[in-house]
Amino acid sequence: MLLLLLLSLTATTYVSGSEEVCTVTGSQIINFKQGLVVVPDRCAYSLFASGTSTVSAVFQDRRLVDVSLLDHVVIKTSAGAVQLGPGWRVIKDGNDVDISKTPTVNTVALTKETIGIKATFTVSANTIEVIFDGFTLYIKKPDMGSVVPGGLCMGSSLSTTKISSLSIENCAVAQSKTNEVPSDTCTTVTTRCEKLSSNPFGSCAIAKTNYIKACKDTLCKYPEKDGFSVCRFQEAYVNVCQLLGTTISATWRTDVGCTDSTTFCQDKTCAHHEFCGDNISDEESCLCRSIFATPLRTDNSFGGVTTCEDKSSKLILANCLLEEKGIDYNDLHLKKATCTGQLDTTTNNVTFSFDNTDTCEAIVTETVDTNTQGVTIKYENSVETSAPTGDITRVDSVNIDFSCQYTPKNPSPTTFTIMDSTVTKTFSTVSWTYTVTMSAYTNAKRTKLVETSTEIQLKQTIWMELKATGVDETSIALVIHSCQATDVDSAKTHNLITNGCQNPADSTVKIETNGKGVSGLFNFKMFQFIGKAKSVKLECILKLCSTLDSKNCQPDCSSRRRRSAKARYVDTDPAVISMAWTN
Repeated sequence: MLLLLLLSLTATTYVSGSEEVCTVTGSQIINFKQGLVVVPDRCAYSLFASGTSTVSAVFQDRRLVDVSLLDHVVIKTSAGAVQLGPGWRVIKDGNDVDISKTPTVNTVALTKETIGIKATFTVSANTIEVIFDGFTLYIKKPDMGSVVPGGLCMGSSLSTTKISSLSIENCAVAQSKTNEVPSDTCTTVTTRCEKLSSNPFGSCAIAKTNYIKACKDTLCKYPEKDGFSVCRFQEAYVNVCQLLGTTISATWRTDVGCTDSTTFCQDKTCAHHEFCGDNISDEESCLCRSIFATPLRTDNSFGGVTTCEDKSSKLILANCLLEEKGIDYNDLHLKKATCTGQLDTTTNNVTFSFDNTDTCEAIVTETVDTNTQGVTIKYENSVETSAPTGDITRVDSVNIDFSCQYTPKNPSPTTFTIMDSTVTKTFSTVSWTYTVTMSAYTNAKRTKLVETSTEIQLKQTIWMELKATGVDETSIALVIHSCQATDVDSAKTHNLITNGCQNPADSTVKIETNGKGVSGLFNFKMFQFIGKAKSVKLECILKLCSTLDSKNCQPDCSSRRRRSAKARYVDTDPAVISMAWTN
């Protein structure tokens, strides 16, 4: 009779009219009826759903690729969603919420309790409590009468509760086994997990079998690191008992030898590809999730992504990989010690960079493809640690290659337009009143006149013709004495023709006719002044030469003589004519 009475008392926790708690630790779900469900992948699942209100759990990998663990919780009501994340974070629309200032989000009341962030909302006048500390989730509900919720906590199947919209891509893809925990460690862990079946936990009537099994199954696959331990599962059991009204001795931690911090990684914020765990020095750090990090660990590049551009280069390192090795990014620099990395607190990536104003001692080389004439520019630098100054050091030597090359894109060609397609000017001397026409062409036959709408590109050959009318063509020759280009803004100059001859410093200038008749012709390749002058003036000085009094009016451009000494000019005031172009 006494035995029947005890059994009746044990069952009162779960009969109609009582409160129930569903717990999730790691990938182990103990539902409202104390049944055990193991999540096999990195997907999201509905734990509790009633009407427009749902509580969903998102599972991801941490240290091991094949072990999924509870990452964060999403609560949805008719007013919207709120997320409970690692580090006791509350997030709405991607932004952290300070619950001391905003205690209610989308009709969900939020408070900070000793065992985690507590979220409270109502479903059909029933109060639902959700508590999450970054490791263990508790969902507490009353008897909801005729309202029957769904979800894994209510015994629904994995296949019917998966939520694709909250799951990461390829979440269900099976990963290779890691076998991280040795068999002898598993044996030791099992013994410690089974302590839950004895004092000081005996005062709570809630069945312990699945809590012990969840503890063993998790810690025989995942090492006791990153806040997961036997004590974590024992703590989950204690908290469930207390949520349902049974108090376990306050000394239980000491009694079973639990010294773990109950606030591990509290208020620690990590990026989406990271989790908070123990680094090589057993310090709390943001470490890389294993699936993200596995392909990056093989070459010791620390996830380095290099970008080369025209005037700068940068290398981005995953700080979680550095922290995994116990490397402080503040100890790193480029070849030039003052060129240090900059931490992006949102992505937790570290960026090293330099530009053409300060290359941080990078070696810069330029090569030209002899076939295509294409240019390739290569930067060579490295991320390294400073040489130790004493006899010992606790900083690992690091040397990460920071080399990249790029091919400059062909820029849009610089083009010029002439301000006047043809310039005509009249001059008067003692003997003559004549007109000079200055014209520019884009072809040697001078059939394609440069119009004001014509776009001229750099290096394009331009033919300039200067022609005099109104003089006796049988006795007079037009001599182009000089032509000079001037940057209107800066007054910089460049000579094309001097003393009737091409400027020896500009090999593109070719004089075709000068002093042989009443017209002169030369060509040159288009250029621009450094600084890209907006307006350039080409000014030519012309003289009239008598072919009757001079044996030769053509300038002598040989190396021995610059021009004929016998040329006789009939005008004392040379004619000056100019043409302008812009870009």
